[in-house]
Amino acid sequence: MSSHRSAFAGGDQAYLAKVQYGDSAKLEARVALHRDFATSAVRLPDFQASLVAWQADSAILECGCGSGRFWENQYVPRSAAVTVTDLSFGMVDAAVERARNNGFTSVAGHTCDVQDLPFADDRFDVVVANHMLYHVPDPDQAIAELARVVRPDGVVVAATNGYGHMAEMDDAVAEVFGRRTGELYDVFGIDSGEARLRERFASLTWHAFDNDLMVTDPAAAVAYGLSFPPGESATEAEAEAFTAAIEGRFVDGRFRIRTRAGVFVCGDPGPGST
Repeated sequence: MSSHRSAFAGGDQAYLAKVQYGDSAKLEARVALHRDFATSAVRLPDFQASLVAWQADSAILECGCGSGRFWENQYVPRSAAVTVTDLSFGMVDAAVERARNNGFTSVAGHTCDVQDLPFADDRFDVVVANHMLYHVPDPDQAIAELARVVRPDGVVVAATNGYGHMAEMDDAVAEVFGRRTGELYDVFGIDSGEARLRERFASLTWHAFDNDLMVTDPAAAVAYGLSFPPGESATEAEAEAFTAAIEGRFVDGRFRIRTRAGVFVCGDPGPGST
């Protein structure tokens, strides 16, 4: 049950909406590390969007839109009708602005819960859920809602990570704070997510995104680690200890962080388990 989880892993939606994602600052610290020190020649939004056969008039829903970085991709037609949703008004506002700034001409935003979407059945051609289902108290209910609002011939695209993702960062967090972050992947990771999605979709394909990070700026790695629990509540002494732990992991000016991430593309939605 969500009551037994940490706030970050779906245990406290008020925390998620008002503290962690009340504005984009903490999320952007994590985005920046992946963006600025990527080894992949392809950015995640482009990798993800390239997996879908878009139409000029596609109706698209993004749940848990965050600051809207998905809409920086080059593949989705700018004529598509875009709807973005999130628990946080601040995130919805940021995502609407980013989508419009990236050329989308039909953009609507709604503050709502993915577990209870305010849309009719079979409403969207594509539904996107990027790195957010592991924050949901009842991920099975959320997936049922994704399956409900996508059209029978549409697709749901869901990005997530798995055990071992950012393990080197996790080791530094555990060294200072005594806690690891793998709980997210119990909720909705590569393995747990596949099992949950198969209950609602007859077609399911996993696409791994290979993008280890080669970090050259300790401050960027420190900002990442202090952007979520337990680091976000660090005392001054703990922040100093974490900075030292990160700096100690640099070798010849670099800190390699291995990732384990990717995208599920789901089709043939059904009303229940298969």
